[in-house]
Amino acid sequence: MDSKTTFLTNELPRRILLYSQDLDGEGTFSDVNLSTPDHLDGFMSTIHKLSFNYESKDKKDTKRLNLMVKVMKGSDEFREASMGKTQFTNEIYIYTKVLPVFQEMLDTTGSGLVGDWCPKVYYGEAGHFPTYSDQYETILVLEDISPFGYQAGPRLDLEEDHLRLMARHIASFHACTYAMRIRKDKQLKALIEGIAPLDFVSGDKTFTSYDVLLRLGATRLYKYLDAHPELLDNDGFRQDIENMRRHYEATPIRLMQDLLREDDVFSVILHGDYNRNNVLFRVDTNGKPIGLKMFDFQENRFASPVIDLAFFMYMSMPEDLRDRCWDKVVLEYHTALLDSLVAILKVPKEDTLLDPYRLEPFLEHFKRHAMYGVIITLHFLPWMMCPEEECEQLSYHFARDVHSKELAHWTMVCGGKEVDERLVGVLRHASRKGYFDIVK
Repeated sequence: MDSKTTFLTNELPRRILLYSQDLDGEGTFSDVNLSTPDHLDGFMSTIHKLSFNYESKDKKDTKRLNLMVKVMKGSDEFREASMGKTQFTNEIYIYTKVLPVFQEMLDTTGSGLVGDWCPKVYYGEAGHFPTYSDQYETILVLEDISPFGYQAGPRLDLEEDHLRLMARHIASFHACTYAMRIRKDKQLKALIEGIAPLDFVSGDKTFTSYDVLLRLGATRLYKYLDAHPELLDNDGFRQDIENMRRHYEATPIRLMQDLLREDDVFSVILHGDYNRNNVLFRVDTNGKPIGLKMFDFQENRFASPVIDLAFFMYMSMPEDLRDRCWDKVVLEYHTALLDSLVAILKVPKEDTLLDPYRLEPFLEHFKRHAMYGVIITLHFLPWMMCPEEECEQLSYHFARDVHSKELAHWTMVCGGKEVDERLVGVLRHASRKGYFDIVK
């Protein structure tokens, strides 16, 4: 048994008992089982399933705990290029510091809101664990919610019910930041300052992996449009593409950094990577989604809420659904946001305290930041649409060398024409909605 397995099966269960308020630190554990399912393996993390029998010291509480253990993977060089230390430490921070404060506010205000956004946290710590490895590590232990019926949604195209549920779910999470701001809660400043900056560009430094991936995604799109100029079939769309190429063709990451700019009204503590990959749905007997849990807060930031919205909407809505439901999903989010604020603040919907967050200013803000979802989609959608064997190539070369010719090659061809056409559809939609106005 290697040192990591020994830590996970012997030392971690004890740490969990000491950490969790629902468990007795003097209790005992037995019959430990550890597995590492291939389908849970991520680009930057390894997910283990850990289960064991727990018994309190007084023997009055006994149960089988089914848990998920998330740890960083990769060499120090890989973690540096992907800013893994910052991302995973921030994730631990959200689970262990931010969520408890939000939950306490919901409870003490008598809001009636459950705040049940995520799986239950059993342990979260960042630092050095000498008995595990000689690297800086983050270890996060969450409840395994699959036995309660939570499962992944469709791999790519969500249905309207999924989208509306996702919008409501993230709205209640965002509302906590706004409620704390309106209440002038001094804890908010400390919570925000506790998030380590995850900038795309900082001075002369760029977020290496994103710099490469965003540029490759944009290059693929421009190459396709150059080969098919007939697709630029109206003056507005053609001008929007020309403007974006003129300002950001070689550096789309700088546009992304611009879209992270903070303001005193709409900036919130974000999920940051809110998409189908990072949520699980619970469905009723008819298959309709009725519950949702989100996870993977690695890219959380303090920035525009549109980052959380535009990403999952562009990623998971094919053209017909965008045409039919885009505005409905945005309105669903805004309605849930105001309803949550009313519940937390105990004010009527007409109260002037809510004026900064009315629909009209929100839509203006959405329009100024929706390009974030567009640029992320140019990079990520091909990875999600391509066949499994191509995705494996992308994952392998991304982990091995983000600058490699092989990664560039697979990025340009994965998924073929179907991907290219869908990406053009995303750009057309953004152009029609006026989202390109920020790059004029």
